[in-house]
Amino acid sequence: MSKRVVSILGTNNAAVYRRQHYTQRGKWYVPLFVTIMIAALFCSSQSAYAANEHPATASSGSSDRYTQTIAKSSSKNQTDFIVQGVSIGMSEQALIDVLGEPARKDVSEYGFEWFIYNHNYKRYLQVGVNNSKVVALYTNAQDWTSASGIQFGSTKSEVEAALGPALTRIKKGNTNYNYKDNGGKLSIHRVGDLYATVFYDLNQQGTVTAIQLIAAETELAFKGYYGTPSERLRESFEREVFDLTNAIRVRYGKEPYEWNDVIADTARKHSTDMKSRNFFNHNDPDGKTPFDRIKKDGITYKVAGENIAAGQTSAIFVHEDWMNSSKHRKNIMGDYEQLGVGISFGGKSNVFYTQNFYTPNL
Repeated sequence: MSKRVVSILGTNNAAVYRRQHYTQRGKWYVPLFVTIMIAALFCSSQSAYAANEHPATASSGSSDRYTQTIAKSSSKNQTDFIVQGVSIGMSEQALIDVLGEPARKDVSEYGFEWFIYNHNYKRYLQVGVNNSKVVALYTNAQDWTSASGIQFGSTKSEVEAALGPALTRIKKGNTNYNYKDNGGKLSIHRVGDLYATVFYDLNQQGTVTAIQLIAAETELAFKGYYGTPSERLRESFEREVFDLTNAIRVRYGKEPYEWNDVIADTARKHSTDMKSRNFFNHNDPDGKTPFDRIKKDGITYKVAGENIAAGQTSAIFVHEDWMNSSKHRKNIMGDYEQLGVGISFGGKSNVFYTQNFYTPNL
């Protein structure tokens, strides 16, 4: 007997759908049925002064509608954070000397290339390189250090004591970009010549689970919240969502998923459909469910599940959002065997994400 699971969450939006003769989560608040339950997590849209997730608001000029708290830059330099021997500002050649060639090179929303080191998911690392220099780092592994003493497992209060209050605004030229903490899921700090986004795991007492570092010059040159849509950016986000999912699974002793092209296409078509027909739900306007779509694409399964999201600015941010939603997290950490990720740019939310999980019915 096949099982299915679905789920919904959002930055603006996101959702989880699982099916095991019940459904755990969907959009908004929908009635409980005998075989399907969809519970919703509602987050406000990303219109000006309304969004409550990472991309909050942008306003031209020096004035701002909100009272902002801006942490002062510390005197710390870019080498205050060392991730597997790599720091912001080092040369590309020095990076290769330390870590070797990456598994692949992705494009980022900022325009620089992410060097992806996924050979060992326990040490998963993305290194941003631009003009032969390291300008960004992201890791959800545990082996990184900082001169301030914060590390994997630190509390938010420890982070703020070390790095100062979180930023609520970054001024880029004549535009103020406003940020919120997504319900305590992250905090942004200016640390010398870089910006540090610290991600917290609310399921682990709100302790540090990952960190992204961006050179200040790179961050300040990036106008807006979203990158320029392209096929390469879409593919980069899809593969990064897959890698991030496997990295967190391996951290907790789970087997990594296998990538499946067929179900990735199923996921991508649903993301595109949500964008094109302006809806956000597991069930499309014609009433087709995730499992109808999976079957239509010739996939037979023992168990299947779906996560959806909309509006997050990158693979990193959508992954960290999903991990802080219990139903999405349950799909990510589930006992499926294969995963496909499909992303589509455009629409009111700028970007739509779908994860489809399943175990083949051989």
